[in-house]
Amino acid sequence: MKRVVIVGAGPCGLVGLKEMIAGGHDATLFEQSSTLGGVFASAAIYPNLHLTISNWAMAFSDFPDPRHLCYASAEEYLRYLQDYARHFDLEKYIMYNAEIQSVELSQGGKWVLEVKASRNHSNLHIDADALIVATGANQVPKELPSQLKGFTGRVLHSVDFNVSLKEEVREKNLRVLVVGGGESGADISSDLADITPHATVWLRRPICVGPRYLVSDPEMEQVEANKKLQFPANGFLEAATTNRMSAAQNVYVYGFFRRILWHTPILNRTLANVSLQSTASAFLMNDQATYVTKNQRMCEAWHNGRIEVLTCAKVSAHGHTVNFHTQTDNIEQREFDVVLLCTGFRTTFPWLKLPAFDTNPRSWYLHCFPKDFGHCLFFVGYARPHQGGIPAMAEILSRYISLVLRGDRKLPSNYADRARLRQDAEREHYHISPDLHTLVDYNAFLESVARRIGCEPRLPLSCVIAFNLHMLSVLAFSIDYFQPGWSVLGRMSAALLWLGSLLSFLLLHGGLLVKWWFYPHWSVWYRQRGPGSNAKLLNDLLRRVNLWKSTAITNGFVLLVLWSWPTYYFQRILSSLLFIAFSVLRILGLRFPRAWGGLLRPKMFSLHDAEWRVSDLFHP
Repeated sequence: MKRVVIVGAGPCGLVGLKEMIAGGHDATLFEQSSTLGGVFASAAIYPNLHLTISNWAMAFSDFPDPRHLCYASAEEYLRYLQDYARHFDLEKYIMYNAEIQSVELSQGGKWVLEVKASRNHSNLHIDADALIVATGANQVPKELPSQLKGFTGRVLHSVDFNVSLKEEVREKNLRVLVVGGGESGADISSDLADITPHATVWLRRPICVGPRYLVSDPEMEQVEANKKLQFPANGFLEAATTNRMSAAQNVYVYGFFRRILWHTPILNRTLANVSLQSTASAFLMNDQATYVTKNQRMCEAWHNGRIEVLTCAKVSAHGHTVNFHTQTDNIEQREFDVVLLCTGFRTTFPWLKLPAFDTNPRSWYLHCFPKDFGHCLFFVGYARPHQGGIPAMAEILSRYISLVLRGDRKLPSNYADRARLRQDAEREHYHISPDLHTLVDYNAFLESVARRIGCEPRLPLSCVIAFNLHMLSVLAFSIDYFQPGWSVLGRMSAALLWLGSLLSFLLLHGGLLVKWWFYPHWSVWYRQRGPGSNAKLLNDLLRRVNLWKSTAITNGFVLLVLWSWPTYYFQRILSSLLFIAFSVLRILGLRFPRAWGGLLRPKMFSLHDAEWRVSDLFHP
């Protein structure tokens, strides 16, 4: 077993610590503040912050949230983390008020850490076999964009947005320019719209937006109502973005459904319009090519005329005046007292003394294992899923790291070369947001790491048989339709088999197949089997979402089913053909080309080195 040091007591550091202890390693966590929770315990949390991922999706797989499915506030999620640490008795392994001064790799292959411990004002020298960096991506606020350098008013960052600033804006009727349309920008601009008529948002380009709930109703009203009432599981955004049926489609089918949805009245009209604009250069991939703001509050305020949103690549500033250079070569001029930056953070590791070290997470295999150091240096928290939450990515990686350190699992011998290839593929895939280096696909990433661990979920044999009988009926019916008399079953028998197997989807194991295909794919699925498994956790959670009570027949859900079901049939046939080509190329030592062919594979196997197996052709 290894001596492991973890840096950072946020969600990712805590789960890293827990998994190292569970794996029998000698682990210690150093946290520079006086409490656990990371950003959720810091002053960087602004008022009324609610997560954009549900409490079940943010929960760790072996400690499900006991509350019903809802969106937690930052304070509620912090309490969850405290409960998690208490449940697994993690506090005794954590040293608080301990700041890492430097980390170097000795000639003997050990990490040598210099740690400043404020409790006794002394420097500690620690040796370790392995180092897990979990300091998070929210470290150093980004600077004022160069185009606004001429602005002489107050410049603040989202970390400065608090109750006292809100009161000052209200009392003085301050004119505020919010820069950025991510999740913090959406929240803060909406809050400002409630207290001043002089709130403006500057976007460099249109943004793609997803609502927390798959309806157009006011979002925060739903969030508050959801605290008291249990909402249907298929009504949450992650039900549409992480379900296994969508993950089994190719990226074009998956993405094009969004374009169809944006042309319907199901979602907020402003949200739909700006999303269409943002993905105009990716007509087929749509939201799959870009970062998505999972928060429609700004769109609601914009739609209702409570804030102004100006979208242009070029601005200039002088004094308190900001000039917005529109696409029509006009200049919109506005006066502001405050510029509030919601532009995110920079990630730095000044204490990590490694020569020529690449800090781009895409250069690390699985956003975790850097070149030359994959056996002893690991980063968790730098895989940010396009759908779903960061903690699930950190947990699955921590489980893998623990097994690698124990010698129970191995990294691919050519992991650095694989990382280089995947880095290029990810940048090309997310070509509208190429510089968001932490972005990953939720399903593909989880499944890729899970298959290395051996904990990928599997359905009961009865469900697999029912599914394959259903697909057999589709094949038989298709053959008889196009070539009458060729099918052994005949059209009527095929139709009856199709209907009977379809009904079995609703009845077997409480509708397990329906939940598998159309509910959010929570990380607890990855506790079903393999190392560290506890199938009871999954079974208990699935029993909490009764199929008949937790499935709402909404316009959006009906549209999803009508689109997904026939395209799923098509994808299954296409996958069989592509898998043959994929296997031949692999035998020849050639890569499956990305262009069209590569992305026509199921989305789950198109990124992050996820292994595609012949058994996947027969498993739902």
